[in-house]
Amino acid sequence: MEIKIRVAVRCENAGRDYNEDNWFIDSNISDGKASFHTDETISLGEKGALLVVCDGMGGTNAGEIASASAINTIKEWFTADKLTEEVLASPETYIKRAITEADRRIKEEGKKDKSKEGMGTTIVLAWFYDDDVYIGWCGDSRAYRYNPAYGLERLSHDHSYVQELVDAGKLTEDMALDHPDSNIITRSLGDPRQKTHPDIISKPIRENDIILLCSDGLWGVLRDNEIESVMTQHLTNMVGCRDALWNESERVGWTDNVTVVLCQIVSGGIKCTNHQESQNSTKKQGNQLQKLLTIIISFLIVFAMAFEAGHYIGKGKFWIPSLNMRYQNSSLDSLKVINNKDSTRLSKDTLNN
Repeated sequence: MEIKIRVAVRCENAGRDYNEDNWFIDSNISDGKASFHTDETISLGEKGALLVVCDGMGGTNAGEIASASAINTIKEWFTADKLTEEVLASPETYIKRAITEADRRIKEEGKKDKSKEGMGTTIVLAWFYDDDVYIGWCGDSRAYRYNPAYGLERLSHDHSYVQELVDAGKLTEDMALDHPDSNIITRSLGDPRQKTHPDIISKPIRENDIILLCSDGLWGVLRDNEIESVMTQHLTNMVGCRDALWNESERVGWTDNVTVVLCQIVSGGIKCTNHQESQNSTKKQGNQLQKLLTIIISFLIVFAMAFEAGHYIGKGKFWIPSLNMRYQNSSLDSLKVINNKDSTRLSKDTLNN
């Protein structure tokens, strides 16, 4: 089934005097225009669509240069002529190569100009191709996936000091958000101390999915459940969703540059069942299984008690309640049938004792 998408973006200095964030959207790589139209519904082209967000580090000038350099490199690599059949056969490998090249160029620029030495940037990108979306990132700019049937899911995993503390069980996610060292990044592009090491994942495209890419200017002030709450209320168009996220982060009190990039799967992709219906179905199946287990266990308990009672009363004589018979061990010829009334009374009295 044909996949149709629509996109929106907003990137401003917000809580700072200057803007080190940069972004790029190409809603149809195949047409060679490297452009998009806000909230316009278009069909996903043969070579897909690309979203990128970079958050520069290193000061007023250098940080912006690093993020712009990374964006330009990715733009060069993701053109229709570069995305050959060989590339399309291994999207993850190509994304890693592109991000690695962006890292190399930033480091090279830093060596040439000492005023830019040490500049760097985070990067997160989403490449919608065929039936999947490929997410690549280095640093703490994030990728989320929202779907009305499932809610919000964080796709990326921060390369940061506080995330390592969370992973080690030393901090909760809520504690990490307000931690004084939340700005310490463990991986980035341009870091002269180490080679870049981006993470790459892929997810199947689902109908009604919304992929959100953002810098820490957004997620640093809004918790995941708050982002989810805002997105849940603004699904009819991406401009409304974008502005609602923007306004909420401003209301809470932003302190950094903010970039919000959104792409919604309008139609196509995997059909999603309602999450609540799925939960109810699972719960119903669980209740049915529980009832069956209760019946089986109850039967086994009653049988065991009856067996034990018969053995005790008969002092070695075996009692079969269902046949209302008691067999004398001493003589098989002296079979004695107890009438139903006496048998019922005996079983009750025995169980009561």
